[in-house]
Amino acid sequence: MTDSSHHKELLMEAVRNMTEDKVIKEAIEILNKLFEHELAGAVRYTQYSMMIFGHARKPIQGSLQTWGDESMLHARQVGELITAFGGQVSLGIGKLLDRQYGSIDEMLEQMMLQEVEGIELYHQLMKLTENYDKPGSVMLEEFARTMILEEEQHLSEIEKMLRKRGEAFSHLFED
Repeated sequence: MTDSSHHKELLMEAVRNMTEDKVIKEAIEILNKLFEHELAGAVRYTQYSMMIFGHARKPIQGSLQTWGDESMLHARQVGELITAFGGQVSLGIGKLLDRQYGSIDEMLEQMMLQEVEGIELYHQLMKLTENYDKPGSVMLEEFARTMILEEEQHLSEIEKMLRKRGEAFSHLFED
């Protein structure tokens, strides 16, 4: 056996061992939920962007399209992690729109719910890495942490769009 084929065999064995690990199996389950969630987010933001009318149509539509693109990027990143850990990417997609929304505020409120759901899933992934010190733990933790930051920034932007002039406190901090 050549060094190259021996190295490849060792690498494949490491991936097989990884996929048998309980924490990695659970991480792949969470990642697949995230994959479906982010795909649905891309579709939902695109759908919402087509429902915007009025004076502020262009800037709001542009934001929604950008967020849809970011959700698709997040789905691809999640999918890459799933396959890196030897998992199979889900063929499903999360919940899509079930009705037309009458106002931009209603759409923004639904977007906030979408972001909160994503943050909760990323927190589950990060929590899973606590006290886990095997290969891949830092990659999972840092990915979750980075995604939480991005999703919280989206949530903050949506919340500011919902705020009325002069409101000082964020809905994010209400009990």
